[in-house]
Amino acid sequence: MDPVRGAEQFEARRLDKPKLGEDVERLMEDQPHAWPPQKFNRAQLLAVALLQNPQLELMRTQVRAAQAHEITAGEVANPDLTLQSEYARHDSHPWLYGLSLTWLLRSTERRRLDHEIARLDTSAANFELMEKSWALRRDLAAAVSAWEGSRRRLALLDSLARSQDRLLALETRRVEAGEDAPSELLLARQSRLEIERQRGELRADSDTAQAAAARVLGVLPQALDGVNIDWPDWGEPPAVDERRQRELREQALLSRADLEIAIRGYAIAESKLKQSVARQYPQLTLGPGYYWDHGIAKFPFDVGFTLPLNRNRGEIAEARAARDIAGQRLLALQADIDGAIAAAERAESLARARTDAAEQQYASARRQAGLAQLGVRLGASGSQERIGFEIIAARAQLEVIQMRLELQAARNALEDVLHMPLSGPELGLAHVWSSTSAGAGS
Repeated sequence: MDPVRGAEQFEARRLDKPKLGEDVERLMEDQPHAWPPQKFNRAQLLAVALLQNPQLELMRTQVRAAQAHEITAGEVANPDLTLQSEYARHDSHPWLYGLSLTWLLRSTERRRLDHEIARLDTSAANFELMEKSWALRRDLAAAVSAWEGSRRRLALLDSLARSQDRLLALETRRVEAGEDAPSELLLARQSRLEIERQRGELRADSDTAQAAAARVLGVLPQALDGVNIDWPDWGEPPAVDERRQRELREQALLSRADLEIAIRGYAIAESKLKQSVARQYPQLTLGPGYYWDHGIAKFPFDVGFTLPLNRNRGEIAEARAARDIAGQRLLALQADIDGAIAAAERAESLARARTDAAEQQYASARRQAGLAQLGVRLGASGSQERIGFEIIAARAQLEVIQMRLELQAARNALEDVLHMPLSGPELGLAHVWSSTSAGAGS
């Protein structure tokens, strides 16, 4: 391993590499002909993360290690070979040569249990890989959503800043003409400074979100400079009907990846309890050998027993307690999943209601701005009043974007507890969750 070369290779990663496009094409059926696309949708970004994330590749390696251990567990134990020699100087046949073999005979049941535990470990490792894949999707969706929200709010703040500048110029002329008090100008300047403060915070939020997305995608943040995101229903996720929600809830309660890991954990604890019970019976060791003992051929045959005089009661009790813990852990996880789904559904409903309220306020502000514009044309109001209503409408629109960001975060949280995308191009990548595990053995 060369750390310098590894760092150089990582720094050279880009999303426009033709080889990356070929790899993504293998995961996606509707892959565009040209790579990179003008805009990356969520499915394409997820495919990149599944292909390039270093932590996911580490877990694939761990799955291969578990598969290797499964092979070892299914093999018959190798014997121990001992070679002996001895020299007696005054004997007519001074040399003794010999060898002996020691076999630990495992019963068929014990060998079967060892292999069963190894097989369950491999299965659990595969589900841990699937859980990590989903965690990458969750982190990617959160980062890209925050990134998109920052971009949209920054664009609106730029427009708001221009309107505030026009208002500030008008107010300056009015104060210089003696029409308004200087305090009015001070308030306008403070509002302009507040906009700059918000823009600075949003740029920092955008950089943070870009860095978080880059970490999931397995690239440096600068590799995402200039990358455009295609998320047409951002902040407006389509509602899911009640029947579909019930199906997804049932699916999550029965087969979520972390739940499958807990089920395998219980099965492993059960097999280990059976192992402990099997060890309360004697264990047999055979030791055949051959010796040339100073001119005499000898064929010893030793038989050894491990005598569990205490009937292995302590180990059995510990294994039974471990199984009980695994069972309770499984039930607790299932209860947590059920409660988390209910909470996420309620949170999305509340976020959708707040977004609707913000939309209504924005619509009202737009009507007022339209009336002010009409008043200027009719001479009933001045430019200052019109710009003021434009600023009010822009701030209402900013609130709408903030509510949409929260609604999208609530939808992301609901998808996370369900472990299933509910809309968008990622639905076409459902087979990837299993293919990432299947690819671990290749």
